[in-house]
Amino acid sequence: MQRHVSPGAARPIPPERRLRVAEVRRAFEVSSHMRRLTLASTALMDFPVRRPAQWVKVFVPTSESDKPSGRAYTIRHFREDLCEIDVDFVLHGEGPCSTWAAAANPGDVVQIAGPRAGFQRDPDVSHLLIGGDETALPAIGSILEALPPGLSVEAFVEIPDDGDVQVIRSKADVHLTWLSRNGAEAGTATALAEAMMRAETSAERSAVWFAAEAATVRAVRRHFQNDRALPRSRISMSGYWKKGETDFRDSEGDQ
Repeated sequence: MQRHVSPGAARPIPPERRLRVAEVRRAFEVSSHMRRLTLASTALMDFPVRRPAQWVKVFVPTSESDKPSGRAYTIRHFREDLCEIDVDFVLHGEGPCSTWAAAANPGDVVQIAGPRAGFQRDPDVSHLLIGGDETALPAIGSILEALPPGLSVEAFVEIPDDGDVQVIRSKADVHLTWLSRNGAEAGTATALAEAMMRAETSAERSAVWFAAEAATVRAVRRHFQNDRALPRSRISMSGYWKKGETDFRDSEGDQ
């Protein structure tokens, strides 16, 4: 039987788009350019976090308008029993979310929606190549910490300077290389893309996960698709940001 829907009837809001109010419970600096905020709310009691690197949209208050500003951020940790999530913010000095996070204190209120996407490991993959810049570091940390023993992983992370190195533990066999820009502007260095494209992979047993500036991601994606002929199902890449744009959304991305 076909249902008749009135043109003026409100459509139900998908669960991942439902706004939940949360407040800052803790705040501390993880590294030179990254600050971790613990967001807590009883609304997170049924939060469907099921895999690493899932992300939420965080809406923060702005002084310019009454409309909150929202950006996508990876869930670094989720503690269901405490109704808490940790979100790491890159302090790049630009944008409403980064500015808000730099000054946020316990008791400050935000809205979040999600979670979405996340990392899913192919059980046939025995070797994983991972890479990204500092914007992808929360996702990379979440993935590495969730990997099982017996998996071989090579990872490359571009960071602003040596003060942004983090301790990340994993049960997998991980070789992690930190690539410091040493003060160079984000989106101008080439070491990350070069390291990814030099790394060894196997079409039979490897998968690649990569997230960074959009132009860098596009070049790395093209390399693995065209030059390596890696199966499309084994490639997961997203441009998390684009140089010169304030709210970039990657229409070609996998996240």
